[in-house]
Amino acid sequence: MTKGDAKNAITPEKALELLQRLCAQQEKCTHDLVLKLRQWGLAQTDIDLVISRLISDGYVDDSRYATLYVREKSRLNGWGPIKLRAMLTAKGIAKNIINHALDELNDADSNARLADLLRKKMLQVKTRSRVDLRNKLIRFGLSRGFPLSLVAEAVNNLLGPDEYD
Repeated sequence: MTKGDAKNAITPEKALELLQRLCAQQEKCTHDLVLKLRQWGLAQTDIDLVISRLISDGYVDDSRYATLYVREKSRLNGWGPIKLRAMLTAKGIAKNIINHALDELNDADSNARLADLLRKKMLQVKTRSRVDLRNKLIRFGLSRGFPLSLVAEAVNNLLGPDEYD
């Protein structure tokens, strides 16, 4: 730590205050806050104290975060369960919390959302053959995090069954 860094260092009390304000405005997970605290240069013991205080005061709740994340990303971004699981896992959310959040996804809504996404994508895709269109739609559905079986079924409903099936 250089001389300039020492006077700009943030105290645990100031970090707690800043994160309380941040968490009051926007839902955050524990992982994001730990990264922020490390970025601010706090020691691990101070990080643990600040995080435990935020949790005990109700500012941070990974279960609440996961539920809201799943709801938002599935509705607004059109993400499927595979992508949602991967993103929450990358944020350090516990497996049981992820499973509970994903249980709240409605299969009928997910299927309708996938069909709508594929329909819109089909209008944008420039291709010469039906096979290329089918492959591009399948890749698109998979990239959005939907299972292959669901994507294939939705593409078949949209284009008709593949003559090779």
